[in-house]
Amino acid sequence: MPTHKISVTVEADVIHVEPETLVMTTLDDAHWTPTNGRRFTIEFDGDGPFGNRHLDHAAATSHQKPRVKGRFKYTVVSEENPGLRLDPVIIVDPPPTTKGE
Repeated sequence: MPTHKISVTVEADVIHVEPETLVMTTLDDAHWTPTNGRRFTIEFDGDGPFGNRHLDHAAATSHQKPRVKGRFKYTVVSEENPGLRLDPVIIVDPPPTTKGE
């Protein structure tokens, strides 16, 4: 199953996330990777695809497997400056089926 890396750069006045929209399946896993020493948390609208509304820095940087499918807006929040935020998206679709199933 593929592992998706979401790169997060937290600067003094801006956050960059790559990719801004991640499309994955329920068989994949994902993790956020800091590109510099600045820490961040992840907040979902509702429970999010991983079963938690809030992922602290340690949880966000470990591999997460989605529990539900759908479109999920989330917020990357700087731990150093909680007013600094960015709102990317994760889309979880079911995995493709093989012909004849």
